[in-house]
Amino acid sequence: MARPDGLAPPDPPLADGVVVLRAGAERDLKRLLEDGSDPETQRWINVPVPYTRTDAEEELERLTGCWDDPDAAIALVIADATSGDYAGSLILNHARPDGIVELGYSVHPAERGRGLAGRALVLLAPWAFAKVGAARLEARTDPGNVASQRTLSRAGFSREGLERGSRSVHGERRDMICWSLLPGDVA
Repeated sequence: MARPDGLAPPDPPLADGVVVLRAGAERDLKRLLEDGSDPETQRWINVPVPYTRTDAEEELERLTGCWDDPDAAIALVIADATSGDYAGSLILNHARPDGIVELGYSVHPAERGRGLAGRALVLLAPWAFAKVGAARLEARTDPGNVASQRTLSRAGFSREGLERGSRSVHGERRDMICWSLLPGDVA
């Protein structure tokens, strides 16, 4: 599986013994539905509410279909290294021509608090710089999403500042905190 631009999921998958970053698979549908239906996910991420099976099927199509479309955001599943089960997802929006890649992520409700997103970001960063051609990785968090801010900080991202009214989540303009990681920041 590779895109027309030659970009393919990491092979072998990126792994650290706790998490594996891999392409989405049909087996992820049930847990995608649980993730998108979770009130905490809906609080921070612009997913449809209510989140239906059809929404989860469309999300799975984005996770799997992105490897066929060079204009699509890149999507990887964060999976448990032991079971292979879906534990969350990562999105890399690389549409900007200046090498800035914006990241987004979600962690399944049953997997939160284990540090999986931070581990996934640490694995992802060198790959994004080397294979995607990123010159800078960015992420944004709602000022109230302290857990996500801790995740980014632990993964080596630098907090840059508050962007007032920079995102619309469920039709409401929200402030966001911008975080960044540069190639030289990766150990």
